[in-house]
Amino acid sequence: MTTESLLPAPTAVPGDVFRHTMARLPTGVAVVTTEGPDGPVGCTVNAVMSLSLDPPSLLVSLAGRSRTLDQVLERGAFAVNVLPWSARHLVRQFATGTAAQRFAGVPWRSEHGVPVLTAASVSAVCEVSDRVPMYDHVLVAGTVTWTRSDDQPPTVLYAGAQHPVGD
Repeated sequence: MTTESLLPAPTAVPGDVFRHTMARLPTGVAVVTTEGPDGPVGCTVNAVMSLSLDPPSLLVSLAGRSRTLDQVLERGAFAVNVLPWSARHLVRQFATGTAAQRFAGVPWRSEHGVPVLTAASVSAVCEVSDRVPMYDHVLVAGTVTWTRSDDQPPTVLYAGAQHPVGD
């Protein structure tokens, strides 16, 4: 018998405690978009990270029950749109409602066959290269095929509120 087998199994903290704790971790906010059979779809995310330089890749985490996830996997491509402070209202708009409500009044254009938000300060179009189910989410790796960026500072989430990044 090893020492490890004598240790008690870890007990996870309650979900509300974890949510409160993680809210104290400043995080960027973005909108993941793709093209569905009835038009553009998208959702707000706060889990995006650079994955690799060779090939240029990034990773997004989408809820396993997300309608956007279903379309990203079916389409095989998606865009990550980082929201500047001037477009902070899109955080909530892309977090609730139907696809039509999420895109209502939102200017976008198609790049490599997926919608890219014109108000985004950074956009990256990716082809899905892998996916890994993790608990109640799916990690989607994408090879970056197109990017655009400007100098508008991004919006971050901290303590349940949006904040501008600035001087």
